[in-house]
Amino acid sequence: MLDPLSLPFLLTRGQSPDSAKPPTNSAIKPDRFIIYTGPQSVLRLSHDVTSRSLIVSICESESSRASIINKSTSAIRSFFSISKVSPSRLIYITAGLAFDAASPKPFGGPKTHPGYVEYDGTTVASLLQYLIESSFKRYWTYRGREALDFVVSCVNQARELQFAGNADILNELMLKGMKKAGHIPWNALVTIPEALRHREEERSEMATNEVRFTPRLTVQKPV
Repeated sequence: MLDPLSLPFLLTRGQSPDSAKPPTNSAIKPDRFIIYTGPQSVLRLSHDVTSRSLIVSICESESSRASIINKSTSAIRSFFSISKVSPSRLIYITAGLAFDAASPKPFGGPKTHPGYVEYDGTTVASLLQYLIESSFKRYWTYRGREALDFVVSCVNQARELQFAGNADILNELMLKGMKKAGHIPWNALVTIPEALRHREEERSEMATNEVRFTPRLTVQKPV
């Protein structure tokens, strides 16, 4: 006796085997499932003072999602506070880097409707909240860290550009972030307010990769 489970398809009476096959050009494709064998890591954003960078770290203890968002927000504000400019300026610069159709989801997408258009806040605080919360929601839903790593990369790049000191590039990115966030009109002439203007960093505070050599002193022996 044949086991029905061994047959690829069950045939009804009077039906030929060929008619039971699924159409080869079917527009319906089966869903692909990814099975994770381990629990999801509890992640948060942290200000690593040693490396002078923002990083994605694993929480040592179980934390609520609200706590993760709050601590990650504080980490970015702490990271941006070590600068001569307002953290608000650096948040707008971060948005200018992140809000692009070519960016990974949830920020990127079709040029006619990229993901960042879902943001509808009116304050800098809400903009930072959106950047963090939307990337974490993406991670919690799909597990992939791409959105989190992307936001961290944009935050680090914003601060690196600030210390590099090119005011024109920084102003362009800041205005781009403000426009794409809907905080200023696209085509209006805008004067950057005093609180958001560029400030030069002191040379001694800049994180550089320069290798400096200390000249060797020659000690002359008395004759």
